[in-house]
Amino acid sequence: MEGCKAPFPLLRPQQCGVSYTTAGPRRFRPVEVPKCSLMYVHVLSLVCFLGSRVCLFLVGELLGYGSFGKVYEGTHIFDDRIKVAMKYIHKHKNDRCLHVAGHSKPVIAEVAMLLRLREPPLCPNIIKLHHWIEKKRSFVLIMEYPKPCSTLHQYITCSDDMNEGKAHWLISQLVQAVKHCVDRGVFHGDIHTGNILVTNPSLELKLIDFGCAYPISSEGLLSSEYRGAPLFTPPEVIRHSKYHADPAYVWAIGVVLFEILHGFLPFGSQDEILRDYVKAKPTLSSACHDLIFQCLIRNPANRLTLEHLEEHRWFKS
Repeated sequence: MEGCKAPFPLLRPQQCGVSYTTAGPRRFRPVEVPKCSLMYVHVLSLVCFLGSRVCLFLVGELLGYGSFGKVYEGTHIFDDRIKVAMKYIHKHKNDRCLHVAGHSKPVIAEVAMLLRLREPPLCPNIIKLHHWIEKKRSFVLIMEYPKPCSTLHQYITCSDDMNEGKAHWLISQLVQAVKHCVDRGVFHGDIHTGNILVTNPSLELKLIDFGCAYPISSEGLLSSEYRGAPLFTPPEVIRHSKYHADPAYVWAIGVVLFEILHGFLPFGSQDEILRDYVKAKPTLSSACHDLIFQCLIRNPANRLTLEHLEEHRWFKS
């Protein structure tokens, strides 16, 4: 098992993601599972026995599930203070695989992208893959599991004191995560508030779920292969056959910032993405208004660039 070669470091516990329901069918959905030690759960044609051992971990409660498979809590067999998130991905004939230096055969694209992202120096705002296992019918990804935390979508929904100060702290961390992705040549492909974890109460942010990720290409990415949340889709993906990673990242940051401060998305359909005006709260600062509008300019050539994003006056105020 090639993925088990790396030594396992000490971990902090972590909560795993759930779905973003207003953006269409998502891969993650929240579940409530009784905490019993003996239970069978079915993952497509994959069956995982709770309480069974995978490498050095016991499979625990179900954290989330979707079309890709399921995510479980894992507990280290020698130290129950060490928790991980164990993501089971069912194998398909059309799985995207990429060549990775040091590995004898191509690995599933999600693993390949996470391996790029864990090359030092690390970014604390991106979920870390510790190792993975390839089985006959599935892959198992063993990842960090910070706790207590929730998705950013859950936090926004439950928060009654959101303000620009908190938004500034959250978006600054998201920008660092995105910049690290770009530095490593990774396009996440599905940034939305259900794929972002935040800890409580410190609001430390982690970008999760790289199942839609692609290597960045200077020639652009094919719009036909875009698999992100529909209501976060950049207009150029809808209009053109190709799009570029940097402007698409900036669009996603703008949509996330809007949702943090309003509690809902700026656009309710892909038709609105192409035609509607952004209607931001009049109580927001002029700098915040301007940043949102600069990020959500429909023409990617005129959109604020990722390089100049942190230079905007809202980040300096």
